[in-house]
Amino acid sequence: MNHGRKKTIGMRSFGNLKITDSKHHDGSGKQRKRCTFFSFIVVLLSFLLLCSCSETARKDKISIIIIPKFEIGEITGDFPGEAQLFYEKYCQGGEEIELSHMPPTAHFYYNKETGAAILITGAGKTAAGLSLMNLLLCDRYDCSDAYIVSVGCAGGSSAFCSLGDVIVVTAACDYDLGHHVDAHEKSKSDDFIMWFPSDDSNEYEHRLLNADLSEKVYQMVKDTPLQTTEKAIRVILENFPAREESEVLPVVRKGTTLSGDNYWKGIYGHVTAVHIAEYYACPDPYMTTEMEEIAIANTAACFDMLERVVSLRVVVNMDLFLDGETPESTWGGYDNYNDKVQRDNDETLDIFEPAMHNLFDTASIVIDAVLAGELD
Repeated sequence: MNHGRKKTIGMRSFGNLKITDSKHHDGSGKQRKRCTFFSFIVVLLSFLLLCSCSETARKDKISIIIIPKFEIGEITGDFPGEAQLFYEKYCQGGEEIELSHMPPTAHFYYNKETGAAILITGAGKTAAGLSLMNLLLCDRYDCSDAYIVSVGCAGGSSAFCSLGDVIVVTAACDYDLGHHVDAHEKSKSDDFIMWFPSDDSNEYEHRLLNADLSEKVYQMVKDTPLQTTEKAIRVILENFPAREESEVLPVVRKGTTLSGDNYWKGIYGHVTAVHIAEYYACPDPYMTTEMEEIAIANTAACFDMLERVVSLRVVVNMDLFLDGETPESTWGGYDNYNDKVQRDNDETLDIFEPAMHNLFDTASIVIDAVLAGELD
């Protein structure tokens, strides 16, 4: 008989914890068992959280992503494309870093000491969007607080721009989305608008950049001295005789950019671009045409980073054919755009290299402010 005698209390292991099993009829053993089990769960979750934090801490922090779209030749030491001057100041000596699943056009450089990264995406919306999205998804880098500074060349609106102008972009529109009509098919021969909207409820057709940030950037860079050439001044004056010489010198402006995967030029395209910017009620008029900006903005928006996007474009050609230019002379005789801009030609004249310095001189003011923590 076992009157008044306690039953045996057993011990069993659970990891490094020992959980007591009690056979008491009063339930106190079960309560201790539950408490010990819940304590184990708390310890386990805490351990997993610490592992997660440790993994995050191991990521390299990126403070700013500088996004040129192409380079000419080598990344340093020769004729500069959009990336070279930025590489030489912010990532000099750094080797290219290979990231998985990048488009073949993409090239990535990173300066761990400053947190500055350069992402060369390649031309076009597809290359730009895929390159940036892949970097933001990469588990090697923490981009959660990064600014995005998109830099590149562009065609300028013949209504406002001169060769060498730098534009602080305040809005980006997709030139391609919608319905485009061949000029020969229009019922009204005097109507130059070749675009009709499709569904304006899709916000990715246009993006407004952070107005406060854009204005702050404009105030920082608006008085930057810009380079030009005698030939650029002469050609603009010849083609736009209503302008005074002082009006064709390059300056910093604000405006809307139109992003299209096709490289267009001509009066129909110009009037259509003006119309698209007005249709979307952009805060500033159409100023530049390029091939990537809407993709950069849309990708940033997917990661809640649109408020930290800055876009600067430098004008290296005009959106109308200048006197003496034809489609055949502009595009038919060159197999490689990079070769073309390194010599005097009918489209970019001799402005490309000075324009790259104009782009760098303005954008570096913004980049330096970000790295110094002065833009927050």
